[in-house]
Amino acid sequence: MADESEAIAGLERTAAALGEYASERGLELRSESPWPGYMPAEEQRGPIRHAVWSLAGKLPGGVPGRLRHQAVFGSALGMNVAQQHTIMVCRLPESVGYVPMLCVRPDELGMGLYFWGGDQRKRQSAKFESAELDRRYIVDIAPGQDQNWLYQLFAPTMIDWLAHETPQDFGFKLDSGVFTCECPQWRGQGRMDGEADSEHLDLLAECGGRSASRIRDEVLEEIAGSMPPDGPSVAAHAEWARPKHGRIVGALLKLAGGDADDSVKQFASDHGMELERPAEFHTRNIALPLPGTATDVATGRLPGSGRDGSLAWIEYSSEVDIQRNYVAAVTKVDRELDVMWIDADDVGIAGFGDDLPDPVLQIARAGDYGVSTAGRALCVYAEGANSSSWPRKAEIEALCGRIGEVAELLA
Repeated sequence: MADESEAIAGLERTAAALGEYASERGLELRSESPWPGYMPAEEQRGPIRHAVWSLAGKLPGGVPGRLRHQAVFGSALGMNVAQQHTIMVCRLPESVGYVPMLCVRPDELGMGLYFWGGDQRKRQSAKFESAELDRRYIVDIAPGQDQNWLYQLFAPTMIDWLAHETPQDFGFKLDSGVFTCECPQWRGQGRMDGEADSEHLDLLAECGGRSASRIRDEVLEEIAGSMPPDGPSVAAHAEWARPKHGRIVGALLKLAGGDADDSVKQFASDHGMELERPAEFHTRNIALPLPGTATDVATGRLPGSGRDGSLAWIEYSSEVDIQRNYVAAVTKVDRELDVMWIDADDVGIAGFGDDLPDPVLQIARAGDYGVSTAGRALCVYAEGANSSSWPRKAEIEALCGRIGEVAELLA
């Protein structure tokens, strides 16, 4: 019992330190559940206890994101365990048509976050006119990546900063709009006593925030300029978006029971909608921030809204957030809108959705909806009840009704 009490006390110290850090830097501290069925530390068994938090808000460089922090305390076989580890995570859904995948990883073995696991998709290496950058990093990209845009992203100032000013073990990966990075000292943190390290958090926020903001700002500049709306690497995105491991969800049904998943086809038929190829949907909406990659799309009159548009069944996965399933309703509005985006998890957090009107944020908060805009396109989306389920038929119909309200508020 003493060991268990000491483990809980260590986690409480970490929570207090993170709370102070968040308060000083304008972030919000939240507990996180790292996997379905995760039990809080108080309910875990054994002398070693584990907890996960996030520090969410606007990070250096201006990008909204979070520092996902985990801590372990306790003892086993006479050995004390005290470990902290942090990953920076943010979503850059605007990037998928410009840079579907970009991995900048230190050129050494064992970089845990950047190990490809079971991902068998082909990738290729990129080289730049910097011997120091090429010596320090391996840069992986999706096949078909537009090279000119990549070189535009890696401007001389970006290359010089990466090559000479980042920590030795810093690296990041952008995969289908999900940005993750570490400056790990990845076997632990900088402090030797196993307590939370505010200097390390600052280092990660600064390096990760600057990298993510550079990518986001370059994409938004292209969207606002003369770049065609489908993005320079949309074909590469369509190929890269193929499932990593086959269809992960397999026969999981999206709307109703049965032996085969034809529920989207049935939903479309019941509501007078037509099925559309996901690649065409993404091409048409490539500038619109979406929460993942579409597996099925139905286009036509959105039920209950009186508006034309599309419904997209969307999968999202990352090393950090595992698997999430969404249904997104997309329609056109009557005026040009800036690129804006907020996920349901982030409603009310400083730095997320600052440009969206308060009534829209209230709808998002009340319905656990995500909202995004770009040009004349509007997206409102909802998540399934858990990582293996999709929103049900009644929830999708309600979603379509709410997008009409949001469209009127933005008109």
